[in-house]
Amino acid sequence: MKKWICLTAVCLGFIMTGASSGGAQTRVAGGYTFVGGGTGPQVCLGRWIPSGDIAAPGTCEGQMVDVAQLTALSTGQSADSLSQILVSLTSIDEKLAVSNDRLERLVDATVNTQNSINEQARSLSGILHEIIIRRFDELPAEVMASKKFKEEIEKLKEEILGDVRKLYPARPSPPTK
Repeated sequence: MKKWICLTAVCLGFIMTGASSGGAQTRVAGGYTFVGGGTGPQVCLGRWIPSGDIAAPGTCEGQMVDVAQLTALSTGQSADSLSQILVSLTSIDEKLAVSNDRLERLVDATVNTQNSINEQARSLSGILHEIIIRRFDELPAEVMASKKFKEEIEKLKEEILGDVRKLYPARPSPPTK
């Protein structure tokens, strides 16, 4: 009986060792199941189904490939993805260049419009000054004969010219490019 117990213990030891080594042969990393094999580690590219038998590692529902093959496939896919990203970035760069050109033209048009408005304001201010001064200078001499009346007319003329300067302030000429 002791022999049977010893023999059973030794068999259980072998079974446990086999189960332990079968379990140690599979490893999951990065979503892939790596399986140790006689030719080296392989990767299950499908769904890994563990075996009901403790000594067997399990089965792969999909393709099993060597680690070197997986590395080559992954490198090729990475190169393709990087190429697509480069094409996208080039397209974005081209669109930004077009947008920058349009923005530069818009800024130039805005500057030109502002310069035109400033020039018109300077011109209008000058024209109004000339008209006001000429009209006051054309007043008849008999109206301007009274010193008091002449002072009031001059004061009125200066007030009107001051109002024109407030409405159309003198703007500096823009710098040229």
